[in-house]
Amino acid sequence: MGKQLQVDWGETKQKTTDNKENKLYLIAFVLAHSRQKYMEWQTRPFTSGDAIRCHEHAFQFYGGRTEEIVYDRDHLIEVSENTAQLLLTTAFQQYVHERKFNGSLVQKS
Repeated sequence: MGKQLQVDWGETKQKTTDNKENKLYLIAFVLAHSRQKYMEWQTRPFTSGDAIRCHEHAFQFYGGRTEEIVYDRDHLIEVSENTAQLLLTTAFQQYVHERKFNGSLVQKS
């Protein structure tokens, strides 16, 4: 328990009551042990700032941060991959440094 949190982004199209399509964007946080989920939705694509804000909301929801955070590859946090090591965007790298995540970030293979 408390070991690993998995993070992923997604999008979906949903029909409104007047039959128009709306695109919705989501970020999902899932605790590996219990599978307890925390999600946030918005009507526009996420920015790195949105991702950071949502991380803080998820940590509040769970009552803390896990030892390890596992990410699916996403341009919001990752610039490129270098031998399975995450090369983070400037904004997310600063967040990781400020929150002292250290070696707790892992990329899904």
